[in-house]
Parts: sequence; structure tokens; C-alpha cells
Amino acid sequence: MKRVPVFLLVLLLAGTVYATQNKNAKPRKPKAAPVDCSTFTDAKITEDVKAKLAATKSLKDEAINVATSAGAVTLTGSVKKGIQKALATSQTKRVACVKKVENQITVEGAAASNKNARPKNSNRRKATNKNM
Repeated sequence: MKRVPVFLLVLLLAGTVYATQNKNAKPRKPKAAPVDCSTFTDAKITEDVKAKLAATKSLKDEAINVATSAGAVTLTGSVKKGIQKALATSQTKRVACVKKVENQITVEGAAASNKNARPKNSNRRKATNKNM
């Protein structure tokens, strides 16, 4: 009969040890406070987007222009790599009160590298199996 209370005591101690070891887990980041977008002007959003792009290491030296109209941001200019174009879009979406991003950035050398590529709709006939 003594085995049941001893077993419960061991179980309680094991649970306590497990719970205290979980303190090493990373604490969750608190969510940012909601922003009142009615106080943001297009000029402020444009300024914030430009600052965000300038603070991004791989975008700070690129020629990216920013225009904002009713919270919709249009990015124009050119970058060296396609990944930078995608990064510009994602960084812009992270700015408060940006409702939509239209990325019109061109990638330098992208048109030249595809110049010799075969067009998708070529005039070649597809092979068909007449036995079927």
C-alpha cells in the first residue's frame, strides 16, 4: 500500500524537474502595439519605406525609388539580382500602414541573359504516337 503514495511523490518530483528545465526556451517576442494608420500620411509612409530599404544591407546601395498613394507603395528603379527585388517587396510590406506593394523594379542584365533563350511557343511539331 505504501507503493502508491511513493509513486505519486516520485511522479510529482519528476514533473517539477521537467517544468523547471523548460525555462531555457526562447521567450516569445511581444507583438508590436497596433498603429493608427489614420494619422500616417503618404509622405510619412514613403519616408519610412526609404529608411527601411536604406537600413537593409543588400539594398542600401541600389537605386530604388518609392512612391506612395493612399497607402499603396510603388517601387521603381533597378537592382543587380532578382533576390534583391523580392527583398525590397518584403521589406516594404513590413512598414506600418503599407496596404499594397507594386514592385516595378527591373533586374539589371535579366533581359540580356535571356536574349538567346529559345521562345516557349516554338514552331516545332510535337512527336505523336500514331499507334494509340
